[in-house]
Amino acid sequence: MTTPTTPTSPTTSTASVTEIVVPTGTARPFALTAALLWRLVHEGRRHLLSPVVPFVLTLAVTVITSCFGGDSANSAGAFLSLASDYSDGGHAVTVGILLTLGPGTAAVFNAASVTRAVQGLVGAEVARGGFEELLGSPYTPRRIATAVLGFTLATATGFWAVYTAITAAVTGAFVAATSVHLHLPAAYVALVTVFPLLIAWTSGSLALLVSLLFPRLTQVGVAAALSGGNLGNVVAVLPGLGAVFVLSYGLPSLGPARLLLIAGGATLLIACASVVLVTVRFDPETVLDS
Repeated sequence: MTTPTTPTSPTTSTASVTEIVVPTGTARPFALTAALLWRLVHEGRRHLLSPVVPFVLTLAVTVITSCFGGDSANSAGAFLSLASDYSDGGHAVTVGILLTLGPGTAAVFNAASVTRAVQGLVGAEVARGGFEELLGSPYTPRRIATAVLGFTLATATGFWAVYTAITAAVTGAFVAATSVHLHLPAAYVALVTVFPLLIAWTSGSLALLVSLLFPRLTQVGVAAALSGGNLGNVVAVLPGLGAVFVLSYGLPSLGPARLLLIAGGATLLIACASVVLVTVRFDPETVLDS
């Protein structure tokens, strides 16, 4: 006589368990931030790495074109002026491009990367019912907003570190392969280090602001689907595009110290305003109703 066995539900398989574990008792937003980051690394690794390859190609094409493009590509007086101040040994235009467009391009790709990560997180949680589960747990709306904000800042900082390291590596490889000698002042190093980080935080904060307070702006229409974006993407990437113009035109005229004070201060102000609006005005029902 055989003993009947109880059928096993496929939903109990450990391979398919991707839900966020909701703690009991007093909930801490940093624990939720860690869970969200874990999900990003383990489930969205391919999407995390996808923007890095276009960034490397864009930076390489920019440098190679300036080296071998002739007078049509080597006609920027601002690059020559900057190179004369911070280097010697030739290849002035290429050095100027690396010192300005390198950090600027990194800021653009950083803004695009963190925007994709934030909008992907919010969209995924709405689709799988994550916000409903969190609202039924010890997490209050403000704690949820704080946790997602922590995720945004951590993700933006991670992308900033990757793109900054790539820019520094490309610059170092160019210097090692040529006779160029760089003598960068501390003010310039602070500018190209701190300013792109502030741009990353601002883009992430704006992406979160649009995703949580104006979620309909992140819905992809027909035209946006063809270009792979939406209106929310445009708003969040604007700081990165602004960084290119600020570094290209402001660095030769204002100098790195004044430029960091003015542009960095304005960027930080936008980021702080976005953070305050998210933590104060976030209403989960707005996101769920979209």
